[in-house]
Amino acid sequence: MTTLPRPAIAPAPAWTFPAAERAALANGAEVAVYPLPGQYVASVGVLLDAPLSSEPAGREGVATVTSAALIEGTADHPGGSFAEAIEDEGAVLGGGVDFSTTQVLLDVPVSHLTRALPLLAEAVISPALTDAAVARHAAQLAAGLDQQLATGPGIAARALRAALLDPASRESRPRSGDPASVRALTGADARAHHARTAGPRGALIVVAGDVAPSVLADVEAAFGSWANPAQVTGEHTRPRSARPAAIIIDRPGAVQADLRLGWATIDRSDPRWTDLQIATNALGGAYLSRLNKVLREERGFTYGISLVNGPMRHGGLSYAQGAFRTEVVGDALALARELLTLDAAPITPDEVARARDYLTGTTPLRFATAAGVTGGVLSLAGAGLPASFVAEQVAGYARATPERATAVAAELLDPDAATLVLVGDADALVDQVSRAGYDAEVRPAP
Repeated sequence: MTTLPRPAIAPAPAWTFPAAERAALANGAEVAVYPLPGQYVASVGVLLDAPLSSEPAGREGVATVTSAALIEGTADHPGGSFAEAIEDEGAVLGGGVDFSTTQVLLDVPVSHLTRALPLLAEAVISPALTDAAVARHAAQLAAGLDQQLATGPGIAARALRAALLDPASRESRPRSGDPASVRALTGADARAHHARTAGPRGALIVVAGDVAPSVLADVEAAFGSWANPAQVTGEHTRPRSARPAAIIIDRPGAVQADLRLGWATIDRSDPRWTDLQIATNALGGAYLSRLNKVLREERGFTYGISLVNGPMRHGGLSYAQGAFRTEVVGDALALARELLTLDAAPITPDEVARARDYLTGTTPLRFATAAGVTGGVLSLAGAGLPASFVAEQVAGYARATPERATAVAAELLDPDAATLVLVGDADALVDQVSRAGYDAEVRPAP
């Protein structure tokens, strides 16, 4: 049998984030246009500076419902006529929220962009938000939240966020509210929220695609008259972390346990961010990272465990997550603690190299489309970061060393300072968790 030598792999070509043409409208809204030759589906995003701390007490989830209902008609295109107008342009329109912003997104063929921009402006500026539309979206959201709370992963994710952050922080509670608060929402709540938050002050409009220079004039024509004297500037709060805890949420008879091991960590503006990303990838972000290699591949305790970072505008959460057979949870926790203790086994040069290659190699892929560029710019803006952060982050990956990655992981991902959440059969878990070194509080499932 004749075999051929493996071909040499050439270094990745140099890549830079696309440059923007920037302008400001007279009403204060900023505009960033990213000309992308060959991208014939344009992506347009409108970011509203509307942190969820602006939601009234007892009405959490109103931002999510309002953003979802924007597509249900406007003052000029009531009811189904708005959807028909969007479809006539071959466009897709939708909204979403995070803890810092509301975003309204439009994808449309470049040849239809001029006609679609006024429709996007209608959704942002003058949505109908009828009682019926809001009630329908609230019911859909509440049903989805009920479904999340019927699953182990859904319960674990909510419980971990609540355990890691001070309960006074809006970020400690689900972004979309809870079933009770969502079911209480009315059309009047949505219209009041829109009136408070949807204004040009602090807004950013991003356009990406194979667009002509005249697109700036098109944006001005669509959004130049936007005004909202009632707009209230929301406060971007800095959530405080809570004390480490160990919690078992009891689901009697469950044959597996959903595990979360988490820490309150840092956001992307922190100088340690890129080193944390490298460390997280080496320890639990890659398929053959330490946690997954041992707990899945060698021991067969789980179908998979991952370690991820979830940055917020201020601070962030880092956590390991996976589902384990109930009878091996104690052994899995002991091994995880050992694998995350780096005194005797610091992160190696090979692990740093693999993490660096992955993180730098996938960065261009995330921004390979117009939608990727628009979404990335909006995400960074919502975190208070400029688009230039992309290049700064890649440069930070290049500077990473085993010593720095190990030091950051030891500081921020200390297993002795972790918060543990387990969702499963408490009778089968309490003794195992205790032997693994955790004094856990048992709570009933929601």
